[in-house]
Amino acid sequence: MTRILLFLALGGWLTGCARNYRLDEASPLAPAPHDVFRVAWQTSLVQRKFLDFRPQEWARAVIDDGRVFVGSSAGRFLAIDAASGQIRWSFRTQGAISSTPVVDRPTKTIYFGADDGKLYAVDLESGRLRWRYATQGTINTAPALAEGFILFTSSEGRIYALDAASGKWRWQYDREMPEGFTIQGYAGVTVKGTTAFTGFADGTLVALRIFSGDVVWTRSLKGGKSRFVDIDATPSISDDVLLTASYSSGVYAVSVDNGSIRWQYPVEGVTAVSVDRKRVYFTAPEVGVVALDRRGHLRWRQAMAKGVPSLAVCNGPYLFVTGTESGLFAVDAAHGRLLQYFDPGHGISAAPTVGGGLLTTLTNQGRLYLFRIL
Repeated sequence: MTRILLFLALGGWLTGCARNYRLDEASPLAPAPHDVFRVAWQTSLVQRKFLDFRPQEWARAVIDDGRVFVGSSAGRFLAIDAASGQIRWSFRTQGAISSTPVVDRPTKTIYFGADDGKLYAVDLESGRLRWRYATQGTINTAPALAEGFILFTSSEGRIYALDAASGKWRWQYDREMPEGFTIQGYAGVTVKGTTAFTGFADGTLVALRIFSGDVVWTRSLKGGKSRFVDIDATPSISDDVLLTASYSSGVYAVSVDNGSIRWQYPVEGVTAVSVDRKRVYFTAPEVGVVALDRRGHLRWRQAMAKGVPSLAVCNGPYLFVTGTESGLFAVDAAHGRLLQYFDPGHGISAAPTVGGGLLTTLTNQGRLYLFRIL
C-alpha cells in the first residue's frame, strides 16, 4: 500500500468532476477592500538552509491564556508569549512536528504528536515532560480529550485511547488498509459526549465508545467509488450532525446517533471540512473554498491562487484559510468575498488559528506570524 498526494501524482484525474464547476471570477490576489487583520509580531522557528527546496510546515498552533503553543519541522515545541513573541519554554522531540496540540487547563497539561511516532504530554507551565507514548507511525493530527482519555489517530490507520493522566494504553481500533494507492493524510478524532468519531482510508466512518472502544456504528462513505475513497477530513460536529468528506465522493452530513446519511455534496479532492451555525465550509485544490447551507446547498465559491487550501477557520463574520503556494486569506463568511490577502512568500501549508481576537499561522519558511483581528 502506497500513500501519495493525488493532486501531484495524478493531477488531471481528480478534475473530472470539479471542472464542471464555474469558479468565482474574483481573483484572490486582488486588492483587499478593507483590512481585517494586521501583523503584531513575527518570529523565526526554523533556520532554513540555503538549498532547501520548497519547504513546508504543517503544524497548526493553539492560542490559550495569552500564549501561543506550536511545533515545527525543527522538532521543537514552543510556548510563546502572545503579547511580546518571547519564548516561554521549549521542548525537543525526536522528529518533526506537524500536529495540532490540545490544552487541558484543569491538569495544566498540553498534548501533541510528532513524526517520531510519539504522543507527548507536557506540563503547560514549565514544558517538562510528563509522559510519552510510542506508536509505529507518525502522529500528524490533533488529539482529543474526553472523560479522562486522550484519543488520537496515527498513520498506521489506527485510533488509540490512553489514560490522559498516566499515558497508559486503554484500547485501540484499526481497519485493514485498502490495497493500492491511497491519499496522503488521515482524519483526526472528534468527540461528542462519550462517543469518538473518525474516518479511515477504506472510506468508513466509525463511531466508538470512549470507555471501551466498542463500535457504536460504522458507515461507508464510498458513494459508489472504488478508489481514493479515503476519509481524511477530521469530522466536525454541529448539534446532531457530523460533517466530513471522502476524497472521491464528496462532503457528507451524517447523523451522530446512528450514522445515517442526511445529505451528500459530490465533489472530488476534499480533505478539510468545518462548520458554524449557518454554513458548512470545505476546501479542495480545484474548487478553492466553498460554502454550503446546513442542508447541503451551494451558497458561494471562492477561487484561490495555486496550491492546496487549508482547513477554513470560522471566526464570526470572517473565514480564514491559507494556501500551500500562496498565503493567508480573509473571506467574508456570508458571501465569500475576499477581504484581505497576506503573502509572506513561499506559501503557508499550516491551517490558521484564531482565539481571543488573535490570528496566527506558521509559514513554509518557518516564520510564525501573530496578527490582531481588527
